[in-house]
Amino acid sequence: MAPRTSPKPVESDHHNALDDRLAEYHRVHADEGAGDLYYRATRDIVVAGRRWRKLANERIRPMGHTMARWETLFLVAFSDHALTQGELAREISIEGPTLVRMLDVLAKEGLIERKQSEVDRRVTTNAITPAGRAAIDEIMGVTNALRAEVLRGLDPKELETTLKVLGQIIERIDGMR
Repeated sequence: MAPRTSPKPVESDHHNALDDRLAEYHRVHADEGAGDLYYRATRDIVVAGRRWRKLANERIRPMGHTMARWETLFLVAFSDHALTQGELAREISIEGPTLVRMLDVLAKEGLIERKQSEVDRRVTTNAITPAGRAAIDEIMGVTNALRAEVLRGLDPKELETTLKVLGQIIERIDGMR
C-alpha cells in the first residue's frame, strides 16, 4: 500500500518527535475522509490537554502543588456532597491506591479532612479545610493568569464553538462508559 499524501495538520513549532511519528503512522495507515478528520481532532485534543497540564504544573509547582492535587482539592471543595474516595477516583480518572496516597498527603498538610462515614464504616469522606480553600485560591490565581495568557486574542465566538463541541464529545464519552 502506498503512503497517503494528505495535508499535514497545522502544528506549532513546539511539536515533538513522538507527534511526528504518530502523524506519519496515521498518514500511512488511516482511512481517508472523516477518519483523517477524526484522527486529527482527537490527536489535537490529547496534545492540547497534555501540554496545558504540563505548563500549568510548571507554573504551580513552586507553590508545592500539581494539577492532580488542584483538581482533587477543587472537587472536594465544590462538590454538592462529601465525596468518597471512589467518587473522587472516578471523577479524576486515577486509580484508587494513587488517590489514597494523595488524599493522605493532603490530609497531613491540613488541606482536607478525612472522616469515616457514620453510615458505612468502610467509606471515607473528604472535606476541604480553610487551608485547602486558601490553596485553591492561590492556584486559581496562577491558572487564571495562565488561561488569559494562552487564550487572549482568540476569537470569542470560536472559543464558544470549541466549548460546545468539546462538551458534546465529553457527553458522548461519558455515555460510553
